[in-house]
Amino acid sequence: MPKRNQSDKNSRITGFVLVSTMLLILVVLGVRFSYVAITKDVKGHKLNEAAQQVYRSQNSVQPKRGEIFDSVGNVLAENATTYTLAAVIDDTQKTSKGKPAYVAPSQDEKVAKQLAGILGGDPKTYVTTLEKGRKNKLKQVQFGSRGLKLDSQTYKKINKLKIPGITFTNSASRFYPNGVFASNVIGYTSEKTDDKTGAQSIVGLMGIEQKYNKQLSGKKGVKTTSADDTDSSVSKKDQSVKNGYDIYTTINTKLQTTLEEKMQYLYDDMKPKSALAIVLDTKTGNIVATTQRPSFNATTGEGIGDYWTNEISGSVYEPGSVMKGITLAAAIDTNNWDGDAYYQSGTLKIGDKSVTDWNNGQGWGTITYARGIAESSNVAMALTEQKMGAETWHKYINKFRFLQSTDSDLPSEETGLMQFKYPIEQANTSYGQAISVTPLQMVQAYTAIAGNGEEIKPNLVEKVVDPNTKKVIYQAKRKVVAKPIKKSTAEATRKQLEDVIYSEYGLGQAYAIPDVRTTGKSGTAQIATSTGYSSPGDNTHEIHSWMGMAPSDDPRYLMYIVTKEPQQNTQNIATDMSNMFVTVMQQALTMSDSDNKVVVSEDQQVTVPTVVGGSTNEAEKEVEATNLTPIVMGDGATVKKQTPAGGQKSLTNQRVFLNTGKNIAVPNMHGWSKSDVLAWAKLADIKPIIKGDGFVATQSITPGTQLADGYHEITVEFKNAKAE
Repeated sequence: MPKRNQSDKNSRITGFVLVSTMLLILVVLGVRFSYVAITKDVKGHKLNEAAQQVYRSQNSVQPKRGEIFDSVGNVLAENATTYTLAAVIDDTQKTSKGKPAYVAPSQDEKVAKQLAGILGGDPKTYVTTLEKGRKNKLKQVQFGSRGLKLDSQTYKKINKLKIPGITFTNSASRFYPNGVFASNVIGYTSEKTDDKTGAQSIVGLMGIEQKYNKQLSGKKGVKTTSADDTDSSVSKKDQSVKNGYDIYTTINTKLQTTLEEKMQYLYDDMKPKSALAIVLDTKTGNIVATTQRPSFNATTGEGIGDYWTNEISGSVYEPGSVMKGITLAAAIDTNNWDGDAYYQSGTLKIGDKSVTDWNNGQGWGTITYARGIAESSNVAMALTEQKMGAETWHKYINKFRFLQSTDSDLPSEETGLMQFKYPIEQANTSYGQAISVTPLQMVQAYTAIAGNGEEIKPNLVEKVVDPNTKKVIYQAKRKVVAKPIKKSTAEATRKQLEDVIYSEYGLGQAYAIPDVRTTGKSGTAQIATSTGYSSPGDNTHEIHSWMGMAPSDDPRYLMYIVTKEPQQNTQNIATDMSNMFVTVMQQALTMSDSDNKVVVSEDQQVTVPTVVGGSTNEAEKEVEATNLTPIVMGDGATVKKQTPAGGQKSLTNQRVFLNTGKNIAVPNMHGWSKSDVLAWAKLADIKPIIKGDGFVATQSITPGTQLADGYHEITVEFKNAKAE
């Protein structure tokens, strides 16, 4: 019995321990489960958030790429859907009704004529493409650049024909409505696909599209959705999309159109390896027109492979005799120029080297320096450099900011090179050899001569607008980057350079603008090679240029034209270049602000420009250019508020109120509508008391009265116009 009692006792103890242990575990688990249930936290992980994530999904919201405009809002680059055309030639393809869904060989000529009638080109090339595709056992073929990036109108024309086998793929793209139009400056884009997400975006590859790609691209947003109706925090996960900024260039569309036409004529006539032109407003630094050849159509891609370099900033060249204008200015500024002094032209020995004039070193005998600049004598400039001294001349090269970036609005800008170690090299730079520059550098340098001695930065971007906030975030201003010469020097230099045009010996007589005194400098530069320079007089291996300014006494515009290595009709160099210069400059000089407007019909709606944050003067011009009527409130330098807001649609000639925030006076409201009065009163922060209907007949406060004098309300009486 004692053994059995002992065994029972042990069993009871064991059972107690087991039960106690289980109870303890249950208590611990209960406590833990209660903690988790209350706090919804496991080792720092929030279970409620994890559960919500199961029901949530996130989608990227792609931003709208900003648009590019001319100086007043005409579209130069915009977003669009484009179409790529393809012809299915796989004879196994059928429609749902069993009909052929391919281009049959018997239909090749008919299809080719239909496509060529819309896309252009020889129908035979379309037939050849179809035949080659079948020979190579392809499923479908495309027709090169003619079938790429088609706009919606072209797509609709072809699609309307219902040609069996003709298909399209659409994609988000960039549309350039003017075709070949300042293409090197505006640039072009390409579609890029994200390897991780598969999302497509547009990326700038040249010009402003590339330089301002970040600003144009914007920032994508995130939209979070949930299948759980109780998930109240889902909206907190959203990230709003930020559309890209809009870029307004300095380009004047009417002037640019003329320049493109004249440049194309020159290019077709002489077939140069390249050519460019720049027209700059000397008062602001704004480049109002510029182009180059070869060029391209950024929408279709036609011509892009022919020339990738942006000539005005991305390539350097020896400028030749146009540099003599800079040498002349430096000499006048240092009292080392006497146009009436004589020298022996032809050939100048410098050590064992020679400087020769362009007529094979013959020169024109003993002549004045004034005639030397008119004849474009290299010897005259080399002697002038020696008078100044190499150190002084080198300082002026730097003062005119050669060999430095112009900090332009274009990517990949070059800065140039110079050889200046030996006396012959120092002399060579005085007439534009042994130094390489960009066209932008040369234009910038000549702004000092065209103005009062101040060198101003060339601008290609007028302003940048944030469409999300409707504010101007950048406004170009006249920026003085140097003052290399005195005002009197600039005036004397322009006067001396008039001899290039008006002297009986002048080489630039063809560049005279009728009834406008003109000044400038021509240039011809031999091409530098590994074995030396090309032979003088070999026009096909020379760079021909012209820098002109008008009116001479106070230039409003300057224009630079460069034609590199024309391959045919070289006898027309001066004729074609001067025709371009005279025609474009005449148009520029006779333009008024009313000539630079958005083109619309009378009943068409226009988009109100965004001018908040911009200068008052520029805002007023821009509103007028959009065929609207600006009402400036106050005399502040910048626009603080505007009504209607930028981006809204309005009929032409409607009033746009621009509040500058300083010294606001009451305007003459006679003839205003109620909506105009209410808009003005709201911006002016004054209470309007309205009486009657129709249009403003009387107002209680005299026009011109300052609101700061203590006025808080204005009574305006309206009356309907009497029928006659």
